[in-house]
Amino acid sequence: NQFGPISLKPGSGNLVIVTATTHSDKVEVDQSQMGNRIDIESHLLEGATEETGQVDYEVIAPPDASVNMHSATGLLRAERMRGDLTMEGTNPTIDVRDITKAHVHVRTLKGPVTLTNIREGHVEVTSVSGDIQLNSVAGPLVQVSSTGGKISYNGDFGSGGDYSLISHTGDIEAAIPSDASVD
Repeated sequence: NQFGPISLKPGSGNLVIVTATTHSDKVEVDQSQMGNRIDIESHLLEGATEETGQVDYEVIAPPDASVNMHSATGLLRAERMRGDLTMEGTNPTIDVRDITKAHVHVRTLKGPVTLTNIREGHVEVTSVSGDIQLNSVAGPLVQVSSTGGKISYNGDFGSGGDYSLISHTGDIEAAIPSDASVD
């Protein structure tokens, strides 16, 4: 989705439901399916702008589905999923919450990223200048890298995980329990 939000929530069974709301006749929604793979894409028509090209997506998918979401400027939100999640964009606001046993991959140039209540999964976040907020994120692998954005971690690292928080010019704040084992 070039412009506009994408919201992902779990459903029941193997059913995928996509609700797309267009904001003008300057954009169309294209869909295709090959086997278990479903592609939904906003197709901008001639003369489309950020306002007229906006499409709001609400997606309900099986909790263990692997989902890729892309947006230049819209909100990307996922909650309560267990499959691989990939979220990418130039300047989207990314909000991921209540995820268990999933791989979460986030790549953004300058959009802010918030991860909340992520458990027992691999988390990889890469941003050029967007701020990254992690609240109660724990798992065997948590890698967060930003060239210039601030990284904030609030929670318990858990036991046995490998955590890497790297920012080249931005601040890193970590609020952790006093008995946590860290280097």
